[in-house]
Amino acid sequence: MSEPAAIPLPFPADILEAFPAEDLLAGLFATALSALLLLRPVHGADETIIDFRLELLSEAAQRMMQLPARPGRTYLEVAPGTQALGILDFYRAVYERNEPGRREFSYQLDGFDGYYRLAARRVGAGLLVCFTDSNDEPRTPMEVALRESQAREQDARAATERERANLRAMLDQAPVAMAVFEGPERRILVANERMAALWGRPLAEVLHRPLLEALPELRGQGFDTLIAEVMASGEAYAGTEAPAQMWRDGAMQTTYYNFVYQPLFDEQGRVRGVVDVATEVTEQVLTRQQIEAKERQTNILNEELAAANEKLQAANEEVRANNDSLFHAQMAVRELNTQLELRVSQRTLELTNALAETEQQREHLRQQQQALRHILEQVPAAVATLEGPEHRFAFFNARYQALVGGRAQVGRTVAEALPEVVSQGFIELLDGTFATGETFMGVEMLTLLYDPATGQPERRYLDFTYQLLPAAPSQPRSLLAFVVDTTTQVLGRQQVADSNEHLLAANAALDLSNRRLTRTNADLDNFVYAASHDLKQPINNLLGLLDELRRTVAFADPAEGELLLPMIDDSLHQLGTTVDDLAAVGQVQQAGSAPTETVDLAELTQEVLQALQPQVLAARARVTTDFAAAPTVSYSRANLRTILLNLIGNSLKYADPARPGRIHLSLWKEAGAPLLLVEDNGLGFDVHRHQDELFQLFRRFHTHIEGTGVGLYLVNRIVQGNGGRVEVESEIGQGTTFRVYL
Repeated sequence: MSEPAAIPLPFPADILEAFPAEDLLAGLFATALSALLLLRPVHGADETIIDFRLELLSEAAQRMMQLPARPGRTYLEVAPGTQALGILDFYRAVYERNEPGRREFSYQLDGFDGYYRLAARRVGAGLLVCFTDSNDEPRTPMEVALRESQAREQDARAATERERANLRAMLDQAPVAMAVFEGPERRILVANERMAALWGRPLAEVLHRPLLEALPELRGQGFDTLIAEVMASGEAYAGTEAPAQMWRDGAMQTTYYNFVYQPLFDEQGRVRGVVDVATEVTEQVLTRQQIEAKERQTNILNEELAAANEKLQAANEEVRANNDSLFHAQMAVRELNTQLELRVSQRTLELTNALAETEQQREHLRQQQQALRHILEQVPAAVATLEGPEHRFAFFNARYQALVGGRAQVGRTVAEALPEVVSQGFIELLDGTFATGETFMGVEMLTLLYDPATGQPERRYLDFTYQLLPAAPSQPRSLLAFVVDTTTQVLGRQQVADSNEHLLAANAALDLSNRRLTRTNADLDNFVYAASHDLKQPINNLLGLLDELRRTVAFADPAEGELLLPMIDDSLHQLGTTVDDLAAVGQVQQAGSAPTETVDLAELTQEVLQALQPQVLAARARVTTDFAAAPTVSYSRANLRTILLNLIGNSLKYADPARPGRIHLSLWKEAGAPLLLVEDNGLGFDVHRHQDELFQLFRRFHTHIEGTGVGLYLVNRIVQGNGGRVEVESEIGQGTTFRVYL
């Protein structure tokens, strides 16, 4: 079949007269079975074409692309994946050369899936594009194979990217430095920023390079030999406070590390690499060395002072000599850095060329998938992934299972598998990270974990990170839990602190003083308690005699009787009140060891208010409470009743007569301990002036109101006896707030 004849341009006049151009164009865009596009070029700053704007779409194009007739968008915004296929270059060539062109391609991105035939021609200031897809036509074996190959490659790339994102998130958020070495050259396969910081190099500078090439200062220090032995034997190696000469601040310095070299196995059980988990302990080692050196120096200082002066002079001369050597070393290092940068550039070019081959890229992606899975299984830290808002276990390694006593199960929530962590606040931390996406890092946090072997909770100190993992829109969100058990280090530090002899001696002296004060206080309390009981009966006798005098004795001067008898009566009642308060002080001592119980605060407060009902009415007081944070508290009920009775009684007694009284009671938790607040709007007092005498026995700040000055003493005595404290805030004319740390 011969080629169709070209349509003569411009159109003949009779054709244009019979078929007006405007009607003809509208008819074509409405009835054409193939998709028609009008594209206008978009130029960059250098006047080159960087994209094409979709100016007008035919009805067929609107159906195929799911866009309106005037989309107001560019071609790459709609189908960005076509740039890699060269479609943009094809449009640019047709426009700039002003020559029609045709193209066929397969495309399964950006919502499109088909094999497309494309034709383009420059028209005026833009392009006219016509295209069809072959979705409704039988596909050739070549098309089917190409589509299947592209689908497999996309699935493999997506899976690898998810694995890579999980590993990168784990490495970046790990609270320790980590790296993976591979091959006989100990090539650095992957590392996190913490490890790069220990090496003193940017992360991009060391990745994918042999260890001794990236860090030449390690040559001859034996670390590469240790890695080779781990790869050969398949057994892990742990180093403690191992010294290493590292390049720091422009000079070689001795640094110290705790590290583990863990073999990394492939699916056949062969060692394919080594995982390095390291922590720098230079500061701790140097501090200990300095302490030891100071102790030795203290013992021999007087004998070697003269010799030290001579050594100092020699050392100064040596330092000057070393400065010259250091300068030459720095020049050598600069030259070495230049060579290393050249090698990095060469290596980068080699990698770029290697990635161009599709089969090699697929094999590399498959190996990375295997490596990522094995690293998660073999990393020397406890690792788990928790899926969904309920935090269900999706993955955990053997170290995590050992940490929780073998109780983790896939599909179970953290609260179900580890119920003891609920009350310790860990579920709230997981909820916060899941809701906000903000990473949480805990350092040496004390945790109680149930030990199935003993049946008892075990104290553990943990460094851990909670990190939200990236996920596709169709996948559930997950959290990464990365945990390192630091119990041994923390307990070791505590043991060192406990071995301080001076502190033990001071504690012993303080303990002796406390025992003496306790005995003295007990003797005083016993005396007060006995004296108050012994005085009660004589006072009662005097009150009886006074009543008898009123009935039987007549004063020669009645006015004198009316004056003296009330004065004697008031004095005896005041003495009786004082004796009763002294008895209460003794009772506090007697009840100091009363057992604790769960006390309902609302019920106890109502009981106290019933006892103080006359005072409440007299002060026109309104008492409110807020015990929502802690409705109950574990305390001696009798002692807590005494505290509330005295504090509320004080607020009522010293209410401002110029306004109705307002008293508010609330209980909060501060650092896990109960805090009782009693606030009023009473007379108040100068707390700074009377701070040192607030809780003294018989001390009063408002003498115009009856009282003995025992109430606050009793409150303070009870609270201190139970290990707490009382704080007061007050201002004259504004009111008073008591903060009772129970």
